[in-house]
Amino acid sequence: MKNNLLREILTMSKLLFQVLFLQVIFATFLYAEETSAQNKSVYEIKVSIHAKDVSVIEVFKQLEEKTDFLFTYNDENIDANKVTLNRRNKSVGEILEDLSGLTDLRFKRINDNIHVNRSQAKNVSVEENYLTRQEFTVSGTVTDEDGAELPGVTVLIKGTATGTVTDLNGAYKLAVSDADALVFSSVGFLTQEVAINGRTTIDVAMNYDVQSLAEVVVTGYTSQRKADITGAVTVVDAEALNAIKAPSFSQKLAGRATGVTVSNSGSPGGGTNIRIRGISSFGSSDPLIIVDGVQIQGDKAMNGLNPNDIESMQILKDASASSIYGSRANAGVIIITTKQGKPGKIKVTYDGYAGVQNPVGGYNDILIKDPVDYARIQIAKNPALTNYYGGDPNNPVIPDYFFPVATSDNGTPDNADDDFLIPANPNEASYSFPDNLIMRSNKDGTDWWDAVFDPALITEHHFGISGGSENATFSSSVGYLKQDGTMINTGFERLSARLNSRVNSGKFTFGESLSVARSETVDQQGGNQNEQNTVTQTLLMNTIVPVYDVAGNYAGGKTNGFSNGKNPVAFAKNNKHDIGTDFRVLTNIFGEYELIEGLKVRSSFSVDFRQNFQPSANFPRYEDREVNSSNSYQETHQTYLNWVWTNTLEYNKKFGDDHSLKLLAGQEGVKNQFKQINGQVNDLAFIDPNVRFLNLSYSTFSSIGSQERVVALSSVFGQVDYSYKDKYLVSGVVRRDGTSEFLGDNRFGVFPAVSVGWRVSEESFMNGVSFIDDLKVRGGWGITGNQNIPVSYNAYDRYGGRSPSDAGYDLGGTGGSMTPGFTLYRYGNPNTKWEENESMNIGLDASLIDGKVSVVFDVYQRDINDLIFDPTNAGSAGNSQASFRNVASMRNTGWDLGLGYRERFSGDLGFNAFLNLSHYKNEIVKLDGEASAIFPAGIDKRFGEVNVWQVGSPISSFYGYTNDGFFQDAADVAALDQAGAAIGRFRRKDLNGDGVINGDDLGVIGNPHPDLTMGLNLGLDYKGFDFSVMLFASIGNDIYNYNKLFTHFGQFNSNMSKDVLTDTWTENNRNASLPKLDGGDTFASQSSDFYVEDGSYLRAQNITLGYTIPTAGISSISSLRVYVQAQNAFTITGYSGIDPALSNANIGTAVDGRLQNDGWTGYDLGNYPASKIFMIGVNAAF
Repeated sequence: MKNNLLREILTMSKLLFQVLFLQVIFATFLYAEETSAQNKSVYEIKVSIHAKDVSVIEVFKQLEEKTDFLFTYNDENIDANKVTLNRRNKSVGEILEDLSGLTDLRFKRINDNIHVNRSQAKNVSVEENYLTRQEFTVSGTVTDEDGAELPGVTVLIKGTATGTVTDLNGAYKLAVSDADALVFSSVGFLTQEVAINGRTTIDVAMNYDVQSLAEVVVTGYTSQRKADITGAVTVVDAEALNAIKAPSFSQKLAGRATGVTVSNSGSPGGGTNIRIRGISSFGSSDPLIIVDGVQIQGDKAMNGLNPNDIESMQILKDASASSIYGSRANAGVIIITTKQGKPGKIKVTYDGYAGVQNPVGGYNDILIKDPVDYARIQIAKNPALTNYYGGDPNNPVIPDYFFPVATSDNGTPDNADDDFLIPANPNEASYSFPDNLIMRSNKDGTDWWDAVFDPALITEHHFGISGGSENATFSSSVGYLKQDGTMINTGFERLSARLNSRVNSGKFTFGESLSVARSETVDQQGGNQNEQNTVTQTLLMNTIVPVYDVAGNYAGGKTNGFSNGKNPVAFAKNNKHDIGTDFRVLTNIFGEYELIEGLKVRSSFSVDFRQNFQPSANFPRYEDREVNSSNSYQETHQTYLNWVWTNTLEYNKKFGDDHSLKLLAGQEGVKNQFKQINGQVNDLAFIDPNVRFLNLSYSTFSSIGSQERVVALSSVFGQVDYSYKDKYLVSGVVRRDGTSEFLGDNRFGVFPAVSVGWRVSEESFMNGVSFIDDLKVRGGWGITGNQNIPVSYNAYDRYGGRSPSDAGYDLGGTGGSMTPGFTLYRYGNPNTKWEENESMNIGLDASLIDGKVSVVFDVYQRDINDLIFDPTNAGSAGNSQASFRNVASMRNTGWDLGLGYRERFSGDLGFNAFLNLSHYKNEIVKLDGEASAIFPAGIDKRFGEVNVWQVGSPISSFYGYTNDGFFQDAADVAALDQAGAAIGRFRRKDLNGDGVINGDDLGVIGNPHPDLTMGLNLGLDYKGFDFSVMLFASIGNDIYNYNKLFTHFGQFNSNMSKDVLTDTWTENNRNASLPKLDGGDTFASQSSDFYVEDGSYLRAQNITLGYTIPTAGISSISSLRVYVQAQNAFTITGYSGIDPALSNANIGTAVDGRLQNDGWTGYDLGNYPASKIFMIGVNAAF
């Protein structure tokens, strides 16, 4: 893995720096062109101006675009009056004279700057001066409106890249000329422009951008002021998001946005399920993610995006906000914009960290380690088993060797009443592999968790370079991440690069975004949340078994009565060369042209290209009780090519002071292509990774296959936004999508939405309410769709080659020789149609007490109809697979509340707190036909159904019996007709009251959906120090602890929990939580509420302490910060498992090639736990 990636690093680095060099040269050239001096008089330079009822500043901007002049002025000298000025091929001087007559302004030109001041005269000619630049030093202090010094304020000479940044005391110093003007800017404050006018000291008090109402956010194919949003949109603080260090942005999102839940495991590079306002489909509930115009859906890992590149993020949560994306917005939309260049000098940044990871918990905290304790449990369960290891049953003696061993019945497998006969110690010299294995007992007990999990390193380094001028900017970055897994021989490694640029030339704007990433991943064998994976083997293996046998080969439970688990160390080490390689390119190019004032046309074309290679080797396991003596090797190659071409026409116009109108019309084409080829062979001649190829086999391919899927969408859409006096807001959207997934009249879907807003704070009756800065109520309704079907070509019957047992033909008429045939593989359904998600939302936005307090509250209901699923065919349909059809309806209701508080107590001390609370309720409201429940395939059902999708209950509800204590005596046993009833065993609750316990008493026993999720972010800064804490809580969710089948009931003779030693029912312990140890009790392990636990937890997701080092006097460093960070530092929970934050992303056993997701939420079966991470890092800018 390391060598392969190093080669890629060298190749990509060479290409990257070539492109970087060209881009910097390109930007520098543009910058030089744009800032060249003009020597002509203003009366010699002719332009055309078309300005109708616009502000004077808009006229200045037009002249700046058409010439090299820059206008400098103090805001108080420019009134808000509108002017109309249409001049064709007139000199700049003449235009300014006319403007002087309309506005009482006079103009003084000094070199390339035109200074604007008030005048008593009309139509004043332009005074011109050509000065040799004579520099002098200006200095000063920048404060906020309360007088507190502001560090980190950018101070630029207008129109140039020359500037500086204020130090910790708010002071700055800069070489300027008298003709210059300074521009002061900082996040959270209004930008100010100040003319020099011969002064050597300029102090500036910056005003807070109190409500941030002028902030422009991307909400679809366009952008709008935050103040004008009428849908449910969350703007994520990208700076706070990136304060948490993680490989993927999705891993950072938990608790950062109301209504958004995140599910992921601790597996490096693993997938994440992001859910916006709950589960929205029986199939995929993945939101549409848009990165710089590139549309991505269904990629749970998002490893192709370096989260350090993110500059802004918006989450569109309801249909009125997201329906502009139609059929792809059923589960919400996340819009990400990566970092763009800013006008000014070239800026170089470095961000890096290194840390150590440890699992948040381990099975060694739960399981028995002493082999003697384990023997006592086995003897208690089976009193006839008088000597599990041999010797006194009350004092078991651990043999020196446990294999080979003799038994009274000559080794009949799994005979529970075997007497183990300890032979004389074997002669280790007789050992031969694999025919004569010898395994020595580990009398101290093997800590299998400790053997598989170790502290692991994580490190990341990110370099950025950006800059440009007013009309040309660029931003580039390169990043490297290496995360070793806490499970040995797992890990994730990524090299990424990004190039963004933007050029404005008059009415034209061009831009591009290019991202390239290559990653390598080694996951645990068997995948996550699977009985056959490495994590589960750590609890299956008996502790008497050592990691290695006497010859240093892997040991196993190759003895009667021992577990059938596999050696997890062998699992992990044999898996280390199964390196999944992913190469990804995300790119978008766009062009925009302003046809007339307010009317612009835009075209963009984006491509998402991805190649994936996944090898998988299976080794012989002679040490296992269930021996596997063959090897196999499989390769899977996948290619994805998705493109989107979007064309829009946008008109934005303000009529007078009261009316604002925005119109958007668009057309879009989407094509998604996927191709896969895979093959597997058995009995390879060589299994060494250096010569591991499919053609090195003694046999032909045991399986080979390929598939291709092409999905196309063609869409038109439109949007109208209207505002009256910035007080009454209306927005309407409609989109028509056509898809290749459906046939006939079902092919096209129309998705409308409408929303309204009322800015109550602008009403006259609110004038006396001083503590309310802004108050807006809003409501919206809309419909989105979903056309995602898990299989391709669902509309058609599909035929394919099958085995003789499935489709055999006696072509020779022999009556015994069958030839494999071609037969119906899957039924088609031409009537499948769109899922439709109808959403209603009512919300409130408020800014209080001079912007110190913010409130966002939403209440919603989502009705999802015509859910697509593939219910099992009737037996008469044969063994062909079922088609997907519209079968059900589901409802989500809930509310989101976001509270914020920000205060600066003095120039040195600041505090902020943000609380996000979310609640949702999921309910299946209808199933087609007479069915009232669906029992989905997925996790193994070795003790019956454990999962039900039932009308009136949420999806992924837990299913089983409800326990009613224990049978305490014979009278209890006689009182209830229950199979297997006996003293000390579980007594089931008779739900229907018929006196008999049977299948009619099975029902919903819990669900994984929380009553409330909470994210609390606290921040404190004092002088150069900053401290932040991020807490996340999930309250009221249940967990189905499937692991108890092994840890408490010893399935397959697995290792068991320490609780079994102390908390089982006995005559003297009738209030125990576990039933009596009874080897004949096959009923206790049936699905019941014993497996269901409260999964609520509170976790400290992030604690950070940083210090910004003063850099005054260090000309090469503009800022330098060091920090320490702890992630998942502590977890408070009552859950008995190792990690209550379970993953439901791509888990379990594949069904028809598909892993499980939302339909199996809340089940704990071999979850790779999250990690506690302690790291140190640095942020620097040059």
